[in-house]
Amino acid sequence: MDSKPSQFSDRSAHVSDSSESEPPTGVSRAFSEKIAPGPTQLWTTRPNRPRLLGLLPAAVVIVTTLGFVAGILGVLLVKQCEETQGGRGIGPAITDGVFYVFEDHNQGDSYKTRLVVVTLSNVANQVVSTTSSIVMALVAYRVGAEWIRLSRDQSGTNAAETPSPAQYGLLVRLLGSSSIGSILEAFVYTARSRNRARLPRMLRYSMWMATAVWVLARLVGLADTWLHVASYTRPSNITRDDSSPGPTPRWGVELNTSICDDMKAKYPTQLADDTVDLGCLLPYEYFVVWEDWGHAMGFDAMTNSTNATFHVNTVEGDIAFVLPGPKVLDMRSKNFLIPTFATQASCTSLNQVCGVPNGAPNCTSAGYPSDFPYYQNSTLVNRVLGVVGGELVGREIGTLEAINFPNTPIQLAIQLQWNDLEQGVGSGINPLPSTSEEDLAVDGNPPTLLAGCNLEFFDAWVQWNSTEQDWQLVNTTTSSQNTSRTLFQPIVWQYGTEQLAASLMYTARRDFKEEVMRTLGQNLATLTLATAAGFYRPHEAFHVSTTMTITVSVYPTPPVMTLLVLLCAYAALVWWILLSSYRTPDEAIIFPESDHGLQDEEMEPSTLTLAQRWLTHPLPLVGHSFSRQDGQDGGQEIPLGAHVLSSPYNIEVNSPLEPTCM
Repeated sequence: MDSKPSQFSDRSAHVSDSSESEPPTGVSRAFSEKIAPGPTQLWTTRPNRPRLLGLLPAAVVIVTTLGFVAGILGVLLVKQCEETQGGRGIGPAITDGVFYVFEDHNQGDSYKTRLVVVTLSNVANQVVSTTSSIVMALVAYRVGAEWIRLSRDQSGTNAAETPSPAQYGLLVRLLGSSSIGSILEAFVYTARSRNRARLPRMLRYSMWMATAVWVLARLVGLADTWLHVASYTRPSNITRDDSSPGPTPRWGVELNTSICDDMKAKYPTQLADDTVDLGCLLPYEYFVVWEDWGHAMGFDAMTNSTNATFHVNTVEGDIAFVLPGPKVLDMRSKNFLIPTFATQASCTSLNQVCGVPNGAPNCTSAGYPSDFPYYQNSTLVNRVLGVVGGELVGREIGTLEAINFPNTPIQLAIQLQWNDLEQGVGSGINPLPSTSEEDLAVDGNPPTLLAGCNLEFFDAWVQWNSTEQDWQLVNTTTSSQNTSRTLFQPIVWQYGTEQLAASLMYTARRDFKEEVMRTLGQNLATLTLATAAGFYRPHEAFHVSTTMTITVSVYPTPPVMTLLVLLCAYAALVWWILLSSYRTPDEAIIFPESDHGLQDEEMEPSTLTLAQRWLTHPLPLVGHSFSRQDGQDGGQEIPLGAHVLSSPYNIEVNSPLEPTCM
């Protein structure tokens, strides 16, 4: 805008005339005359942009608010627990409905969680609540520019847009504090003014901007509270590849092929007399019969001894497999894949087929040899017998030399019998009420069980999951003929027969035969591998990893995203106000040369800066209207350029404001 010296000359005259009627003040006449402009001195202005220094606090608010958005997103994404989340990024968090964040810091054996996102949320809430006054001070620039424009063009339309003294008070309250009290006062005033002339645009603009800033600040606070209430921590298991130094754990199982050569070297004479070439089958038989340490390994495995080198477990219900014993295997936190041997047995009851209830049983009609059931001294004894080539393997008298073993599955014939216990306890074991004689797996007195089973051997891969504490069968292939023959020997030499009979003693007499046959197959498969424990040796494990239990922070996605959106909206609002304020025309006030001593030569007051001060705080008006000698320097009581402000704002500062009905 062009400078208007004549206008400012009139304002100076007005100030001079009014000063004669003003009540006496504490300002000395000498000081008043010193600062009063002479009749020929002119105040001029020149176009200017709002000073960047005045807009700097708003820019800091924008940067700080967006910084909190970046900080919260950074913590959520950089520290995101990928194993628990099932992926990385915002997508998996939206799918799960929560952000899983690892914020723990290992301090010895303890973990301490910090909930960094909750802390950032709380600080952001405090910043937004504190900086609302800065935002409203920025709004005051635009309101001040509008008021200056109206005061210079006092047409009929513009005069209606000029605030009254009461409305000026509301403006100071709205732009200076932006509290809920000032907003409510403005709305009450608006409601009571419906029958009056239209409210000035600057008052309506200030009222809605104050409302928007206050509502946004409160919504950020509510989102922060929501996030505080919804966030929590919980333990989570994560898996890390085992990178510990040292050899690969030998937790797998393989056949100990060195036994064949060891037995040939230890018993050269006996094994040299073989007339039939059975490969290593006969050396393994000698090992089963003559080596006590092999027996001890089998017995430890059958009884699940804690000192056992190998144990037998089951997977998928009825498949037995070999694994190292607890003194070798770490199953608490390790995950691994191991090669091993597995067996599965399926059994069928033969009591009805063989005619047990009718006297001496005969199972030839079922395809079994005529000497089954096997009797010793005219007494049926407990036996697990192999059926190979139409002959029984596992009798008291008999060897393997003349037998050609088939491939898996191998046929077995089971015969078990139980005598009554002392004091007649056995006679008290009665079938379940719903079972009939045809449903039972035993017949006769003493109770006798006859069954035929098919036993299969597999080379298997099983995987241990320490998180679920469970085994998984990964793959199976049929074992070779040599492996099946070897692992088959201990069970048919009756190393597990009495254990099998003891396991079925009560079940066989009480349950349905289908359940008894299922239990028989499970026990038979387990004991077959357990009795052959002396044939195994450790093998390397694969894909070894460690499961760690950590504490993760859980931040629900809805409150997090709500908070981020509100912070971005707040920053966008401040940016819009800042940009519009910077583009608002401004003028720098140029003092006469004689007044240069009152200020620094580089300081040129801005009309918008002065207007903003008058609109955000009542002290400039009060200090101008009711000046007193509160300080030692009377010059402090007269604001610089006060005579310029009295006219542009159309406020009569020479007398108190007339009371206006709200």
